[in-house]
Amino acid sequence: MRHSQHTDTEILYLLHEAETGISIPEICRTAHISQRTFYRWRKRYGSLTPPALLAMKELQSENRRLRTMLSRLSESTDATVRTASETARAPIRSDCGFAPQRALVNSPEQARGASLGRFAYVRGTR
Repeated sequence: MRHSQHTDTEILYLLHEAETGISIPEICRTAHISQRTFYRWRKRYGSLTPPALLAMKELQSENRRLRTMLSRLSESTDATVRTASETARAPIRSDCGFAPQRALVNSPEQARGASLGRFAYVRGTR
């Protein structure tokens, strides 16, 4: 985005001139801006005083700083999750109800699809 050639205090001064009664086309001609720019400034800075403008600029810079901190934190968290998921996993134990399908067919209790492993109480099959 293109930066303004006018500082914030100059913009406030131009807006103040318009409030005192100087015509807007004359202000725009002397400041070398379009009327659209003037009305955009008036919409944005409307009733701000110089201390309020300074506070607004400080808040904007703080928000920018916090956004960068948040993006860095989320990137590091994503990297941590990726490295944790890429670690070697322990082999699946056959005594925990996760036996291969060919072993389930041999027993009639488990052939119906119900697993009688150690978490069967959660499913209500015990």
